[in-house]
Amino acid sequence: MSEVKKIRVEAKNKEEALEKAYNSFNEEVERDFKLEDISLNLLEEHKKVFGLFGNKLIYEAILELEDEIESKDGDFEVVVCDEGIFVEVYQPEGNGREVRMDMIEEVIEEKKIVEVDYGAISEALTLDGERVKIAERDHDLDLDAEVKVDISDDKMEAYISYTPPLGGKKLDLNQMIKRLNDEGVVFGIKEEEFAANFNPNELIERFLIATGQEPTPGKDGQINLNFDLNRENKKVNLREDGSVDFRNLDRIINVEAGDLLATRELAVEGKSGKNVKGETVPPEPVQDVKISAGENVKLSEDGMSAIAEIEGQVVYAKDTINVLDVYTVKGDVDLTTGNIDFNGSVVVNQNVTEGMQIKAQGNVLIKGSVYGGIIEAEGQVVIKKGFVGAIKGEIRAKGDVEIKFVENASIFTEGSLIVEDAIMHSNIDVGEKVIVKKKKGLIVGGKVRAAKEIDAKIIGSNLATPTEIFVGVTPELRDEFTTKDALFKDKQDKLDQIIKNIKLLKKQREENAGKLSPKKQDLLNQLTRARFSIASEIEKIKAERNDLADKLKESKEGKVKASDTLYSGVLLTMGTSMKKIDESKERVQYYIDNGEVKSKPYS
Repeated sequence: MSEVKKIRVEAKNKEEALEKAYNSFNEEVERDFKLEDISLNLLEEHKKVFGLFGNKLIYEAILELEDEIESKDGDFEVVVCDEGIFVEVYQPEGNGREVRMDMIEEVIEEKKIVEVDYGAISEALTLDGERVKIAERDHDLDLDAEVKVDISDDKMEAYISYTPPLGGKKLDLNQMIKRLNDEGVVFGIKEEEFAANFNPNELIERFLIATGQEPTPGKDGQINLNFDLNRENKKVNLREDGSVDFRNLDRIINVEAGDLLATRELAVEGKSGKNVKGETVPPEPVQDVKISAGENVKLSEDGMSAIAEIEGQVVYAKDTINVLDVYTVKGDVDLTTGNIDFNGSVVVNQNVTEGMQIKAQGNVLIKGSVYGGIIEAEGQVVIKKGFVGAIKGEIRAKGDVEIKFVENASIFTEGSLIVEDAIMHSNIDVGEKVIVKKKKGLIVGGKVRAAKEIDAKIIGSNLATPTEIFVGVTPELRDEFTTKDALFKDKQDKLDQIIKNIKLLKKQREENAGKLSPKKQDLLNQLTRARFSIASEIEKIKAERNDLADKLKESKEGKVKASDTLYSGVLLTMGTSMKKIDESKERVQYYIDNGEVKSKPYS
């Protein structure tokens, strides 16, 4: 059977008609064909009129395609038996590959067959499935079957390889399994699977014959907290009507006296496994944990749960659960309340007025706005409305800071700054991330620094308002580390000199029968006091220097991301590299790669 396709073609001549027909057939036929496979029948001919127009010819183009024949490569088999050595050749089908002399010769060499009749081989190549004798059997060249067993380094897998005999002894399944056992493989043997694939006359290469049983992992002990430890990652609240609330995120959690804060879950030991040699494989060891109860938290008698002793604010720091008192201001923080300095968390139901200060060892929640105030917190700071700094307003915190908008203010935090609307003409310095992605999502003017990432909708403005963005290792941080490191070395040098002078004076005292002049004794006393003082200073400076070194290490992967627009005029400082944006970019992010500032699409 053949496939026939026909189309009508209009052309000036036969050559043009063939070209048009070929292009048309090529679009609808997936198989390959040639121009010669197309035939043309002239259907109509329209002569030119008064020499003004050329002839118009209409052809019927016919493409006839023969059915494709399924192809199969040729194959052969070299048979060794008592009567001699024979070869059987199976001819290919369709466009399949022919069996060649060199293919048969390669097998003959592998089987070490000698005194071969190549004339007989050439005859066999012309036949299909007929056995032709090509050599006499030489029993001295017979080879027995060979077996090789490979065991993985961890002894959890064993592989078997089998080379069939050349006239020699074969191995049956039971003999193969015994050989496996002789090599020490006694567990996890896939005997049925191997039996289904084993043919004593066929080569087998690295068959997975056995697998060990992996140990069942145990489970480390853990502390289950009854409060949301990851509440700083909470982005929105869903209302009952399905709408989204970006303002009331309930990130500060209050508890009542007697509330269950955490429970302890004991570690569970794992179960041993076995390798293919039958040896026990122990599971990974598990670790147990205990609840660390801090301020205003008590443990149950069995140590399995932690309970709040007072009403207050849960603070989880350094793996310890604390409940801190919460001081609530019903109205504004103003001259009627005075400044607040409280050993716990502070909640302000209204505003903080200009010039007022709040200091808290816990969190600070202000439900109104802050106008030119100063907020200091060991934990988080949440301002439900805006923070208008009036230049002198400032926030200092160790936890995250969350505000609706920031204007002409300074914010310093070891955590992240999350702003709902905009940061305008402010000085920002954070240890983690700056995120401005709701509503306007704008950063414009001032200086914004973040150790890890700055992510906003818009950075800068179409008026090219000076806006400086810093991520990664800032020059200030590197300079601070350099200064602290130099001070540390200077103090060490001074301490070394003091110790040297003390040793010299003590030696003089020993040489003078344990006595020094009053002047030298007074100097020795002064040097001894100075030694202890400088040693204490060195210890403090070293801790500060190491803390700065840790910050430098953490600040290598800075990113600046703008989901809408990054305007020209913005100055980027990433690590120790600086880049001025000369052309506005949309949906872009910048990152550090081998000390260079590079960009890619926002993601």
